[in-house]
Parts: sequence; structure tokens; C-alpha cells
Amino acid sequence: MVPARDRSEHDDGIISLVKETADGLGQLVADHIKLARIEMTTDVRAYFRELSLLIVGAFVFSVGYGLACIAAGTALARVMGAPLAFAGLAILHVVVGAIALGMAVRRMRRVQLMQESKEEVSRSVSVLRERAMTARIY
Repeated sequence: MVPARDRSEHDDGIISLVKETADGLGQLVADHIKLARIEMTTDVRAYFRELSLLIVGAFVFSVGYGLACIAAGTALARVMGAPLAFAGLAILHVVVGAIALGMAVRRMRRVQLMQESKEEVSRSVSVLRERAMTARIY
């Protein structure tokens, strides 16, 4: 038989370990939430930057398209002269707008939202899983 005093100390030790584990787990979850919030804010800012570039590119492209339409209409009306100037401006705007749109789309495809949070949660789950397996062995 184990004396009552030893049993009480053992129970107190287990209770303190359970409390410590619960506190640690609570802190881990709180840290993950803080990281997710920070990462979300950063991702939203980056996404809006890319979106603004996309809007500017779309506007420049639209201006180029408008000028191209004017140039085509004027070119049909007059064979030489002013239409070449409009066509040159249209080509310049279309090329610059298309490049800007292509860059914005490529950048937006590369963005992986909340990647750091995913990695941290994955690491935490792995550690907890390992500890659970170790505890089962003992």
C-alpha cells in the first residue's frame, strides 16, 4: 500500500502537470491566433497592393484600347496622317497595360495566404502527436 501522504503528493503533482499542460496548450493556441491575425493583416495589405496595380493596368489598357479604336476609325477615314500618331499611342498603351496586367496576375498567383500560420500549426500538431505517442508507450 502507498501511504496517504505519498498518494496526496503524487495527486498534487499530476494536477499541477495537467494545469501546466493546459496553460501551455492555451498559450500555444493564443500564439497561433496572434500569428494568424498578423499574417492575415500582412496578406490583405499585399493583396490590395496587387489589386491596385491590376486596376491601374486595366485602366491603362482601356485607354490604349480606346485609342486603338479611334486610330482604326480615323485610319479608315484618312489613309495617312493623324491616325499613325493615334496608332502609336494606342500600341504604347496596350503594351504597357498588358505588361502591368501580366505582372499583377503572376504576383497574385504566387501569393500563398497564411502560409506561416499553416506551418506553425502543422509543427505544433506534429509535436503534440509525438508526445501523445511517447506517453502511450510509457
